[in-house]
Amino acid sequence: MAAVLAALALGAMGRFRPALALTLGAVVAIVSARWLSLVVGRLQGTGAGEGRKPGWKFALGAGLRYLFVGLAVYGAIRLVPAEPLWLLAGLSSVVLGIVVEGSRDLFRERHKGRTVSPAGRPGSGRTGERI
Repeated sequence: MAAVLAALALGAMGRFRPALALTLGAVVAIVSARWLSLVVGRLQGTGAGEGRKPGWKFALGAGLRYLFVGLAVYGAIRLVPAEPLWLLAGLSSVVLGIVVEGSRDLFRERHKGRTVSPAGRPGSGRTGERI
C-alpha cells in the first residue's frame, strides 16, 4: 500500500519515471513473494511425513520463476535506467510491508498485555490482573 501511495504522490508531482520505476519494482517484488509463498507451501505439502518428493517439473517451474523475475528486474533497469533507487525502493516494498505489519502486531500485543500489580501499580510481571 505504501508503494501505491508513493507512486501516486510521485505521479502527482510530475515525476513519472520515478513513479514507473517504483511501480515496476513493487510489481516484481509482489509477484516474487507470491511465487515464493507457493513454492514454500508446496515444499511443506511434500514433507518427510508424506513420503513424496518434489519432481523435476517442480524444480523446473521454480527455476523458471526466478529466471522470469531476474529478466523482469533486468527489463525494469533497462526501461528506466536513471531511477535505480526508486526501483530498489519498489523491490523492498514487500519486506517493508512485513516489517511494518510485524511492528504493528508487536505494538498492539505489548499494549494489550500490560498488567497491574496487586498493589495497583503498573508492572511488567505476569502476576496481577490485566488492564
